[in-house]
Amino acid sequence: MPPPPSKPKVPTKGVPLGEDDEAPTQMQPRKIALPRTQSRESERTVVGRPAWSGGDGFETSEVKTSPGRPAFTGDATLPGRPAFTGVAPEVRKSLFHDRSAPPRGLLPSEALLAGLDEALQKAAQLKAPVAAVRGQLKKDWLPLLRLAVEQAGGDGMDAYVTQLLAPPGRKATSPLLGELASGMERLEAAADVSALSTVAQEIRAMVARALGDPSPRAISLKLLESELDGRVEVDAMLSIRFASNAELETRRAEAEKTLEELRKQMQVLTGKPPGGIFSNFARVKVEKRVMDAEVRRRGVR
Repeated sequence: MPPPPSKPKVPTKGVPLGEDDEAPTQMQPRKIALPRTQSRESERTVVGRPAWSGGDGFETSEVKTSPGRPAFTGDATLPGRPAFTGVAPEVRKSLFHDRSAPPRGLLPSEALLAGLDEALQKAAQLKAPVAAVRGQLKKDWLPLLRLAVEQAGGDGMDAYVTQLLAPPGRKATSPLLGELASGMERLEAAADVSALSTVAQEIRAMVARALGDPSPRAISLKLLESELDGRVEVDAMLSIRFASNAELETRRAEAEKTLEELRKQMQVLTGKPPGGIFSNFARVKVEKRVMDAEVRRRGVR
């Protein structure tokens, strides 16, 4: 008996992520299917309570921490090294893509704010020019700001993705990410350490206000993962959004150099499965497209 005929493959829409130079390294305006808005009560995430399992585009199965990386339950003291208290319920496995990094722990608000304060004290003790103080503060703050955005960012990341892919995009109903971005722009403009400290305290107050909301809206990753295939992590998106123009240009140049090196490696492996090299190439190329879109959004050139 002859085998049944195989089903014809349906061609994928658009250019596959990671395609080489035939794909334009830019993001064209496009129509984006926005995630369905849920009520604040339905999006509420409470520590110790199972994550909401409604139709938000995420699977409801539990996400386990990375094997060999047990949860740390000590006190949070060092900036950038928060105390993990288990898997954050608001960061779940997506239907679109298995996240390349394990979920973070859910850091209590008090510990997160204490970490921001410690980073401020550390930066103030540098006795260095304002550029060095600002660089150190941003480096220590980024992991903590990421946690704050994940806990109370709501639709801020979704709105930012629309601003990149379909400018001018839409305005977020959860203001935290937009407020932080504006605060980081003022931080970049600070002329001296005193002005920088004043702006930093304002940013810290934004985070405290957002985390103090009795019903914080946990971050939505729907458009980040559906439109960018889940290849760009939250910290990468924040570092791009919070970067100065000079930092953004440096990072774009580094990404282009990395892409060229990966192209050469894949050419050597012609006829063999590229494995992780192709995955890295696709990730870096999507990040480069995000940076290109951010430059256009700013109107830098």
